[in-house]
Order: sequence, then structure tokens, then C-alpha cells
Amino acid sequence: MLKIFRYIFNFKVLLGATVFGVGVFAVLVWVLWSAKTNDTAQVPATAILKIIEAPTQTPPGIRITPTPTQAPTTASQATPAPSGDIAIGDYVQVSGTGGDGLRLHNNAGVSTKVNYVAKESEVFIVKDGPIDADGFVWWELEDPYNNNTVGWGVANYLAVLQNP
Repeated sequence: MLKIFRYIFNFKVLLGATVFGVGVFAVLVWVLWSAKTNDTAQVPATAILKIIEAPTQTPPGIRITPTPTQAPTTASQATPAPSGDIAIGDYVQVSGTGGDGLRLHNNAGVSTKVNYVAKESEVFIVKDGPIDADGFVWWELEDPYNNNTVGWGVANYLAVLQNP
């Protein structure tokens, strides 16, 4: 057994293995050294913070239910009720709907097409009116921020704003 050990691990084999190991190590050091980046002045990194707003619950849609038509029964009901202090050019606020909103119709009258449902406390500019139709006093309203939101609303659910 000692003879086999001397035959395998003789001086030439040990010298060759050492030279091979040093050579591999030298090549490895050279590769790592050549891949080294130049020493440049490093600038501190600036953190980028993006704030993502938390999702909010979508309010349920407003259900549009048909309003029953009221026919005037006497001559006193046929005349329009006083519309308060509303005048063309006034800012009015939707109020008294109990959260149901005010339907803005294409024309004055409860049987006409509904263009938009105004939410409670929404503000509008009075553009035209008053018109008596279906036992109600109607005013043409326009959203001051969106000229496409226009419709006729009942004066019973409008309150004049003094300083909009």
C-alpha cells in the first residue's frame, strides 16, 4: 500500500498539481481584477416614494323611480306655487330630497326624459324658468362646472344660495 501511495504522489505529480493550482488561481484573480469597475465618486441615492391612495368604497348608484303625476283638482292648485326668491342667474342648491336626489328632466314635466340626477347639496345656476307643468314650478338648471349637465328641476327641492 505504501508503494501505491508513493507511485501516485511522487515529486513530479505534486509539483505539477501545485503549478496547475497556482495557474488557475492566477487566471481567476486576473478575470476578477479586469471586471472591477473604476472607482468613481458615488452619489447618495435619492429615494423615490410613490404614494398610492387607499381604495374607497364606490357609492351605490341612484335608483331612478318614476314620479307620479299630480293633476290639479281645483283652480287654486292650477296656479303655480310661489317659487320663493329664485331668479335667473341665481345659484341654487339641491335640498330636501332625503338623499334621493333631484331628477333634472329634458323639458319641464314629470313625464319627460331624465337627463341627470342631482345629488343632495349639489349647486347649479338657474338658466331659465319658471314654467308650470304637472302641478310643479320648474327651473332650468346648469352645473357651473360642466355645461353639459343641464335639465329642468322642481323648485320644491331648490334653495337659493346667497354667497356661492
